[in-house]
Amino acid sequence: MSSQKSAFLKKISRWLIPLLISVLAFWLVLRNIDLSKFITNLKRVGFEAVFYATLLHFLSLLFRVFSWYILLGRKVSFTDAFFTMNAGYLLNNVFPFRLGEIGRALLLDNPEGPSALEAFSSVIVERVFDVFLAAVFVLTLLPRVLAGDSHQTLILIAFLLAMLGILALYLIARYRKHILVWLDRWGEKAAFIDRWVKPKAAQILEGLSVLSNPRLFLLAFGSLFISWILAFVQNFVVFRALYPNPPFWWMIFVLSIGTFGIALPSGPAGLGVFEGAMVAGFALLGVDAGVGFAHAIIIHAMSIVYNNIFGMIGLHLRGEALVDLYQRAIRRSPKVQTQE
Repeated sequence: MSSQKSAFLKKISRWLIPLLISVLAFWLVLRNIDLSKFITNLKRVGFEAVFYATLLHFLSLLFRVFSWYILLGRKVSFTDAFFTMNAGYLLNNVFPFRLGEIGRALLLDNPEGPSALEAFSSVIVERVFDVFLAAVFVLTLLPRVLAGDSHQTLILIAFLLAMLGILALYLIARYRKHILVWLDRWGEKAAFIDRWVKPKAAQILEGLSVLSNPRLFLLAFGSLFISWILAFVQNFVVFRALYPNPPFWWMIFVLSIGTFGIALPSGPAGLGVFEGAMVAGFALLGVDAGVGFAHAIIIHAMSIVYNNIFGMIGLHLRGEALVDLYQRAIRRSPKVQTQE
């Protein structure tokens, strides 16, 4: 009985802690905001701005999907990559713990296509690319915002880690055959290595193989870069309706800061931490918190709504239930194939 109670409390705490972080982040933001002005700001963003921002969001998403499609080695169709990525976003938006990346890999697990480990290695590469670009954008613009270098430490660390990550992934992909030969030799001495480590390592290394091709590497990285540029333009379209003649580079700085914020532990969809990070970024630029919060809410809401719609379509096409995918992601287990 005590073990059941302990397991229940552990499960509750796993949900409660990220939710409390989101609540705290919202409280820190909202305590300095006049809600009547916030609502007025929301009304200032008209249909035209929302329409163009929607088109830009969709275009940005297409380039992001294409980047992942290349990283997957084109082992699935672009349509599958599109709906699977959005199904992963849906999982992140509904449940805490950011299990969407694992969910993506499990959805693509197929004997005739990429294995779950291959797909997951491509997701890791995409995430590393994302952190690298965000760090580059912030480090490039932070000197224009702040006097001195003391506040750049964390971003600089993230940039260096992402650089090392990209270099490590490239070297692993470049010398993957040597690694497999080494594992073969080691497997002759240890059954655990031969039966468990080597097969999984082979799948992961296969998922990284695209990085050894400079053309495909640049195509994937370039597509993700274009996706970021389109996202900056989307933010500019929305923010221009809230603030007269904003510099375009503000959007680059604030959205990059928001990307780091959403990586923090939080409730579903990064609620609270994304808005808090963007409001903090706008504050460094001298923008009123109410205006910054209205912008963050609109951008975040658009992302959640559109990605959830595409994600639900993707799950429906695969005959997958969201709760079942969540349970599989928790257990890290692929779908059992039934015999017909």
